[in-house]
Amino acid sequence: MLLLVFLSAQSFQPLLRPTSPLPAARLSPPSCMARWTTQDMRAKRARLPPEVDGLLSADTPRESTEALWAALRACYANEASAVAAATRNTGTILPYLNSPSNIYGCYDVLVGMLGTEGARDVCSKNPGILQCNPRTLALEEPSSIVAAAEQVDFFERGVLGRLPPALRQNLDKVAFMLLAVPIAKRLADCAGQTCGL
Repeated sequence: MLLLVFLSAQSFQPLLRPTSPLPAARLSPPSCMARWTTQDMRAKRARLPPEVDGLLSADTPRESTEALWAALRACYANEASAVAAATRNTGTILPYLNSPSNIYGCYDVLVGMLGTEGARDVCSKNPGILQCNPRTLALEEPSSIVAAAEQVDFFERGVLGRLPPALRQNLDKVAFMLLAVPIAKRLADCAGQTCGL
């Protein structure tokens, strides 16, 4: 049934089509989660350690990633802690997902709420917090930020940490298959008829 709906939606063609393309000024820019400001483009850069560079695909721009790495590195007491954070959450240093001002802003908010050591502890347990909007993060209760970091750490180091890295990195695909296979089997069993009623 779902497959039928999907296929019919794919083949649907609207009756009215625009006769001319939209003017260039009306086209929206490509979707991008991170917005880089002029300040971000001029942010301090730091050479990527080999273990961090190895986490990136060949098409990831290194210059902007180096700006993100410098911002991330500033949030940790030493380079080893920053490398561990980048390894746990590579999205923090991907230029299309984050910006240096986000990292610096979130870290400043955390230091204001929890002090330097508390902020570093939260960032070590949940590096993804440095991808948040700093203004939104500032509205959160410190206790909820710490609790969320504890939960992320528990699942990543505990439950998910026991999984092989290849499985952990593809967990979304595994979950999809676990859900899709029973649905596909049920559709095949029913073969277009009403089943189970």
